[in-house]
Amino acid sequence: MQVTISTLAAALAAGLIASLTAASVQAKPHAPVEIAGTVQARQATLKIAFDSAAQQVNVRVYGVDGLTVIGTRSPVIGATFAAGQVMTLIVNYTPGAGTSNLAVQVDGQFDGKRRSRISTFSVQGGRAAGAGAPDSTAPTMSVDGRGRRIAILPAQTR
Repeated sequence: MQVTISTLAAALAAGLIASLTAASVQAKPHAPVEIAGTVQARQATLKIAFDSAAQQVNVRVYGVDGLTVIGTRSPVIGATFAAGQVMTLIVNYTPGAGTSNLAVQVDGQFDGKRRSRISTFSVQGGRAAGAGAPDSTAPTMSVDGRGRRIAILPAQTR
């Protein structure tokens, strides 16, 4: 009886793995760009790396949850980039109360197909008026080379 249950479990597991693999292959492809950035109190430095050549590229920045972008919300319209090219953007904003987000959308023609990628960066809002100096122990939010969000904490002083 154990052999039958083990065989059944193995067959189910193989079927589950096959269905997960098929689902990931059928997912909508995103633009082959890496979006990384460093977020500070009122400014973000974004680096957009193009993994393949792109034409008709548009870059848009949006504020979410109370964040307001200062200046143009479309800093790039209809541009062309070579594979391996990296673009740096400085985005100024006013943070919302509490935690808000800066969203970055890159879309364009990659390998003859229109594709898009969106990344968001969390921003800790400003203090209420008269609340004192900024918190020097607050983390700086950033994104590593693989697109994972990381918090950079200041060193402790004694």
